[in-house]
Amino acid sequence: MFLKKIKMKVMLTMQNRVLQVKAGRTRATSSSVVQHQLALSQGIIPAVRGEYYSYPSVFTEERPFYVLMKCKSNKARLVCEAANLGSEINAFFQFKEEYPRILSIKAADALGLLEEIVPRVVFNDTWFAPTSLTAEQFLKLRAGRKTEELLEVCQKVLVNRQVVTELHEDLVVALMTGDGKYGMFLVEEVTPSLIQIEACHILL
Repeated sequence: MFLKKIKMKVMLTMQNRVLQVKAGRTRATSSSVVQHQLALSQGIIPAVRGEYYSYPSVFTEERPFYVLMKCKSNKARLVCEAANLGSEINAFFQFKEEYPRILSIKAADALGLLEEIVPRVVFNDTWFAPTSLTAEQFLKLRAGRKTEELLEVCQKVLVNRQVVTELHEDLVVALMTGDGKYGMFLVEEVTPSLIQIEACHILL
């Protein structure tokens, strides 16, 4: 009986290890990502052409703006920052009961979701496309930091680009902007109050 229990314990341990290997990643907690964001600059530090950026970010109703700037700069921004950020704002995370969405900043503006912004701001174009990549495939691609590979995947899926995309956990989304930024993000966590992503982008 004692040996049987030990055997069972060993089997369970091995199964857990297999599951961890299959998962291929450990998720950062949203609180640790928020702490990381608080340490980043709130200043406007534009992306540098040719630099490959890789980062996690957490978006909330208070911080719904996604700005694809330099890695020293916070990517999740407050609504009240819109007038100063201007064309640096690329997207808007909308929290809904069923599926949350990411919208191009122009689409969010056209739908009246940015009524608090005064004065009016001229925004840049942004497009999205869901991909068929798994979380593990995305993380491997991102870790490779190969511009050509990222660009090839983005251009392939962005043939069917759109300005609004519904989000769910483990979805990988490609994006591009009118000023030459290409990127992808993995939806790591979705709750009624936050959306956590792992992302990468480059300005070409």
